[in-house]
Formats: sequence, structure tokens, C-alpha cells
Amino acid sequence: MPSYAVFDDVVVARTAAASAGWTAFTGLQTVLDAARSQGRPLFFQPGTYDSGTTTILTTNGGGRPLQARAVPGSVILRFTGSDIFFRIEGQTDVRFDGLIFDGQNRPLTDYVSQRPAFIAVASGAKNVAFENCAIVNSPGIGIYVSSGAEVLVRGSSLSAHSVGIWSENAKISVLASSLANMSNNGIAVWRDSVTGDSSTISGNLINGIESAAGGTGQNGNGVAIFRAIGVTVTDNKIFATKYSAVRCNGGGLYNICNNNIYNTREVAIFVEAPGAGIDLTGCVVSNNCLDTVGNGINVANSGQFSDGTARSVVIEGNRISNVLNNPIPDAGYYPPSTIGNGITVEQDCVVSGNLIEGVARVGIQAGVNTGARDLVLTGNLVRGAAIGIGVSNDAVMGSDRSIVVSGNVVRACSVGGIVPSAFTGTTFNRVGTTEYGNVLATTAGSVTFGHNRFV
Repeated sequence: MPSYAVFDDVVVARTAAASAGWTAFTGLQTVLDAARSQGRPLFFQPGTYDSGTTTILTTNGGGRPLQARAVPGSVILRFTGSDIFFRIEGQTDVRFDGLIFDGQNRPLTDYVSQRPAFIAVASGAKNVAFENCAIVNSPGIGIYVSSGAEVLVRGSSLSAHSVGIWSENAKISVLASSLANMSNNGIAVWRDSVTGDSSTISGNLINGIESAAGGTGQNGNGVAIFRAIGVTVTDNKIFATKYSAVRCNGGGLYNICNNNIYNTREVAIFVEAPGAGIDLTGCVVSNNCLDTVGNGINVANSGQFSDGTARSVVIEGNRISNVLNNPIPDAGYYPPSTIGNGITVEQDCVVSGNLIEGVARVGIQAGVNTGARDLVLTGNLVRGAAIGIGVSNDAVMGSDRSIVVSGNVVRACSVGGIVPSAFTGTTFNRVGTTEYGNVLATTAGSVTFGHNRFV
């Protein structure tokens, strides 16, 4: 039976039984409450500490902060219960440093709103931090943050959960951490309505998102963002995701920059307005490196067919290679494979200075049939595609769509360099025989072509 004692204003816990000056405890609640009530930091000596549910609330531990730490990797806090391991509500200034939280894959019950959580932080708990920790082996959410809480995860690792970190109506900063072997999503940032968020996801490694829950894209993502505004996703390495590396549904003012993305089955970076009333306005997608993906960067939906509107997006300076036609036989997914486009945009977008090579279908697609308005494509290089740059045939034939395609270089494209195109429901096909790749300056419908080069 473990025990604890006070030394030099520090509460020290050990796995050894009580002896003179030491107090026995059977669960972590006792020692955490003791440290908080005395206003002292808690240090764990090396070992494994078993416990059921533990709470850190304003109504226990004297309502005081907690600092709990160990030599990194030396201490395992092991869950032996059947509900939730740690529940932190309302309390500010809670910090864990160097601890391993092991769920032993024990079943969890719902914490709130059908969210089974291994560790839950809620009710406006502020300045809650997990630094140099490992959080592993739980069938639920590794860390669930909700109800206005704010959590920092830095230098930590999470593995073998359904979702690594899920923020719902809260704020998270996930920095320099690793997330691996998740069954549904790596990191999720969700809001009940389109509203400010300002979460930051930076410098992380996310590797292996399997999407056991299925669906048509709500699972299987490295970073999934829904109706949040002002989220930053930068400098991450995201590998082996069943759907998207970064998926933004609704909201806006996103910065998705300087990420390395490899082996993403569907769209690597998806900027989408998935339904009526779930619009997305404002996003910068820049300086990302994408390789071996089903589609590169998509800005999808123009307010048609019961969709929302995604607009005002800058796509600049990205390197995209090996864009494949990947089969996706999942129930409800259509078409049953990716299209294999490098970049696809529909409305109010600037696409500039990107390098795209090795593309199954279209290097850059400007507009999707009638979903085409106010697009600028300048200074891009496309090498090795079926179609280098496709331009919506509706825009070529019609008016009031305002597309400019200028100063691009297209090389080694088998079906066409810069040509009108149409989406058939499963792929993009060239329309007609006109080639605009080497036209000095001309206008067709509402499209201006000029000073491009097709070789």
C-alpha cells in the first residue's frame, strides 16, 4: 500500500507501505487532496500507483491548485476503475509534469454528451497543463476539454485512444507533442456554433488515425475542426490518416501553415462548408509539404445543393506531390474513390506560387461546374498530371464568374495543359479541344488567360 509524507514543504508519495512519519493511502484522491489542502506541490517517487476515479474540484482539496510531478517516465498512474480516471472541474492552476497515465484499456462511461473520457477538464477550469506526460491505453477520449476550460499539452505523448484530445467549446494549446494509434481522430476542436476559439496546434507529430467509427469524414482525421474561428495549425508532421490530415468544417480565420503531411487517404487539407448554415470564411493555407495523398488541398462548397459556402482562402507556396486515386469503399462515401486533384477551389480564392507534381487527375482545378467565382491562379508550377490546370467550363462559357489564370507553368500533362473542364460526379474531364496553355492573352466567357506556359 503506497504512502505519503511531507519533506521540505513538498508532499512526497511512494509505493512503499506506511512507516513512521508516512501516511498510507489506497487511491490517488487521498494524496492529491492532502497536497492541495496543504498548499504544497506533490512529488511521486518511481513506481506504479493504482487508483479508481480521482477528482480535482473546487469543493475538495481545499479548492486549491495542484502541482504534481515525477522524473519523466518513472511513475505510472494506473486506472483500475470503471468510470473516468481524472475529472478536473472549475479548478485553476492544475499542472502535471512527467507522469504516465495508463488506462489499461478499461471501459469508460460517458462523461457528458456521449463523450467517454479518460481525463476530462471542464466547467471553466483554467491553466490546466500536462507537460512531459504520457497518456495511453484508453478506449475513450484521452483528454476531453469542455465548457470553457483551457488546457495546455506540451512535450507529451498520447496513444491508443479513440480521440487523442477533444476540445468542445473550450480552448487547447497542443505543442511539441506526439499522438499515435488513434481509432477516430487525433485532435478535435469543436464548437456548438460558429464562434471564436483561438486554439493552437503546433509542432506535433500525429501518426496513425484509423477511423474505426467509420462515417464519411467526421472520423479518421489528424486534426478535425468544426465551427471554430481562429484556430492555428502549424509546423506539425501528420502521417497515415484514413481521411484528412487537417479538416476544417465551418468557422474560419484558420492558419494552416508549414505542416508536413504524408500518406493521407482522402483530402490532405480540407477546407469545407459541409451544410447549410455552416459557412467557412477566411483561411490561409501556406508552405505545407504534402506527399502521397488522395487529394491535396480542397476548398469545397459554394452554397449549392444544401451545402454551406467556403470562401476567402489563400493557398500559397505549398509543395504537393504524388496525388493518387485512392479507393474509399466506406459506407455512405461517394464517389467511391478520391479524384486525385492537387488543388481544387470554388469561390473567392487566391492560388499562388504552389509546386504540384505527380497528379492523377488535375493539378489545379479552378471552379467546380457552377461553383466558380472570383478565383486567381498565378505563378504556379504543375508537372506531370492528366490536366495541368482545369477551369470550370461554366465559367468559360458564361459570365460574372471572374477567373484569372496567369503566369503559370505547366509541363508534361497528358490530357491538356490549361483547358476547360467539367465534373461528372466521379472525376474531372476536359471539355472541347481548345488549349489555353500558350495563349499570350485572351478572354473566354468570364475567364482571363495570359502569359502561361505549357510545355
